[in-house]
Amino acid sequence: MGAATSSSEATVLAVRLAVRILALFALLVGVLFFFQGIGVVPGSFMTGRSEWALIGAALVVGAGAVLWLVGIARSGGGR
Repeated sequence: MGAATSSSEATVLAVRLAVRILALFALLVGVLFFFQGIGVVPGSFMTGRSEWALIGAALVVGAGAVLWLVGIARSGGGR
């Protein structure tokens, strides 16, 4: 029973790490999209297009929410 518990705990930790890495990647991509959309980062078809700024902002908010939720899950639901 102890080995199964530690194995499942290791799986949960690995999934949480993977979710954090993907969320951080989405956050960085969202920031890049946002700045391209508002014209700060030049050199792309996305530069100066407001829809890419909105997509970037949505990615940043979504990734931030995922990171926040993963943090809550780690702390035991805020208890």
